[in-house]
Amino acid sequence: MVDQELAKQVLAQIDRDEIAQLGCDLTDIPSPTGQEKAVSDFVVGWFKANGIRGISQEIAPGRPNAVGIVKGDGSGLSLQFNGHLDTSYVGGPEDFRILHESEAEPDEMMRGSIVGDEVHGLGIGNMKCGVASIMMAGKAIVKAGVKLKGDLILAGTVGEISRTPINEFQGQEYRGEGVGTRHLVTHGFHTDYAVCCDGSDMNIVWAQNGVVQMKVTVFGKPEAAWGSDRSKSRMDELNAIIKMTKVIGAIERWAEGFERRHVYQSQTGPLLPKVNVGAIQGGAPYRPNYYAGWCSIYVDVRIPPKVRPVTVKYEMEQTLNELGMRYELDVYKALLGHEGVNVEPLVEAANEGNKFLWGKPIEHEGSARASIWTDTNIYNELGIPSVKIGPRGFRIGPRAEAVKIDEMVKGAQLYAMMILDICMRERNAAR
Repeated sequence: MVDQELAKQVLAQIDRDEIAQLGCDLTDIPSPTGQEKAVSDFVVGWFKANGIRGISQEIAPGRPNAVGIVKGDGSGLSLQFNGHLDTSYVGGPEDFRILHESEAEPDEMMRGSIVGDEVHGLGIGNMKCGVASIMMAGKAIVKAGVKLKGDLILAGTVGEISRTPINEFQGQEYRGEGVGTRHLVTHGFHTDYAVCCDGSDMNIVWAQNGVVQMKVTVFGKPEAAWGSDRSKSRMDELNAIIKMTKVIGAIERWAEGFERRHVYQSQTGPLLPKVNVGAIQGGAPYRPNYYAGWCSIYVDVRIPPKVRPVTVKYEMEQTLNELGMRYELDVYKALLGHEGVNVEPLVEAANEGNKFLWGKPIEHEGSARASIWTDTNIYNELGIPSVKIGPRGFRIGPRAEAVKIDEMVKGAQLYAMMILDICMRERNAAR
């Protein structure tokens, strides 16, 4: 049970204007995947300036996690909060592989700015708002002079956004989906519990989907198309691009059944699997008078806990085999989904904190938003009971985001309450 007077002292240290400016400062430092150093250095410097031990933990050259440490006296449970520093978009021409250039918003919309009761910019919603909340909660504990029993770790991690090295797209800019958090936990920062502060509308969830990504390639005959008789030359045999239309149709039919069969009933509600054909390559744009000799598609499959990547590969192979054509199938990413176990103390702390702050129990995150991959999975995979709770922003353009300042304040307040609960609990020898 949290000491209510102590809680009031800590909560009084969370300043709305300060957290708004902090969110703006974080957002104004570009940090696409693989280029997180500048914002990581800012976070470490901020920790040090505010009485928190700051460590720069490099996972690759020029790519450090930012870690803040508030030491306990060693008698209690330890807790860490995690927020990723990389952003969904780069903010430059590379983004136009996903969105059309004509849709791009002005550059100034992507810079960090305070607009009324909101913070705007690229990355504030996913998820620099949560990072700001983590930082402010830690500062409030220190500023209020709280003597914790267990250690508190505040982590800003690199490489959470869904990016995967494939083909010519290689290097740190394509190493995402957990690389920073996995390095963090396997290189010293292994705590009793963890909270992933990615966006959840301040609701709670502890089950997340895994990921399988596959490349499917089919083949044609690279010959000149001009002069051929369509009645004698079947395009779906000669042209790999036309052939691929059959493959996509078959995958879409398989996807409907897969998504129905593999709904996972978690303690917080159903997790929904998803299959998406997200990219295609083939042929030569400068020589379209030739039949395409090859065509590849890239498929992302979100798999609930207890569905294995080998199951997805097998089902995809059976689907493609029925077409009777030559193909190559390569799995280039496989991450398991997990449902956290032994998370009850975290759920209890979140519930009690929510009731103290706002007079009601915390709600579960809805299925549509819960059915994703976040760093929560890394903690639960590595034996650290973890839940996800975080403020969520919203889009004001294809890349630009916004968040209500009050949502960041709520995040900092709830995180402070959870620290006062978990990090004040005596360590059970069995743990």
